Amino acid sequence: MHASPKISVLLPVYKVEPYIEECLDSLLSQTSTDFEIIAVDDSSPDRSGEMTSRILEKQSRIQWKFIKNLENKGLAETRKIAALAARGEYVLCVDSDDHVHHDLIRRVIDEVETSKADAVVFAAENIAPDGKINYRVEAGDATITGVQAVERILDLSLQAYCFNKLVRRSIFLAVEHPTGLIYEDICVSVQTLGKSNTVRLIPDTLYAYMYRESGISTRFNPKIVDLFAIIDRVEKSTASMPIPNYRRLLFRLKYIYAYRTIAFQAAIKAPTYRLAKPILLSVSERLRFAHLLGMCSDHRPKLSIVMAMLKIHPWIFYCFVRRFGGR
Repeated sequence: MHASPKISVLLPVYKVEPYIEECLDSLLSQTSTDFEIIAVDDSSPDRSGEMTSRILEKQSRIQWKFIKNLENKGLAETRKIAALAARGEYVLCVDSDDHVHHDLIRRVIDEVETSKADAVVFAAENIAPDGKINYRVEAGDATITGVQAVERILDLSLQAYCFNKLVRRSIFLAVEHPTGLIYEDICVSVQTLGKSNTVRLIPDTLYAYMYRESGISTRFNPKIVDLFAIIDRVEKSTASMPIPNYRRLLFRLKYIYAYRTIAFQAAIKAPTYRLAKPILLSVSERLRFAHLLGMCSDHRPKLSIVMAMLKIHPWIFYCFVRRFGGR
């Protein structure tokens, strides 16, 4: 029996046949071997699971486990299944169509051993199919409390992805993992950081988040309205936290991020107004005049004007956003 590794990489596998080899190569070529890979085939209809199992079996340098879900469970539940099977003190979520820096494991181990942090947040890059960098997911450079990290998520200055956060496994298992909802990362990250005593932010770019034309974030998905439920859960889990200016910061996450995201994504990505209309109406019905004023007072007058169009009539908003691309 091998000694327990410091880190367990949680790797859900589903419909990633063209990408899984590159992802596993980036993990298996790490400069540190003090980790294990917990790969879970979420009943994938392609050869992703078979390829994963074969690649892991061919090497003995990195400890690994392979689990197959008999039925599709979805991302959140599959990550939890992987975490329950893990032995590491910390867990790291990796999406199986992305890849990581070869020094990722060593860098985050160095950080937790130095700072004794419950979580380490690092920078990432969103990469286009041609290899160009679309944008960076910044982390900063600081040692802060978990509540301060949550404050930064509400403030929109720290992004709530799971893939750029190393978290103590006991904390990861103690939080709710929303099943059947997209944007579940926001809920999970807020809870895990909120339960952390110390969070280390490092500026190192250690993760490549790949932009896929077929990806869930790049195509029209009516489930974008799940964001309403996710933000409600975030509000419930943060309401008792001692966050200065809490109502103002929650307003920022709820309306300036979530409501804007739902409305703009529906208008930009829905192939027809008929498909976008029910989603736009759902946002319009929740919007109040006070919210539009709040956007102005948060130094976002342009957003306030555009969202006022949505309140007047979704068709006006739809045409404007289609014409100007949400600029």
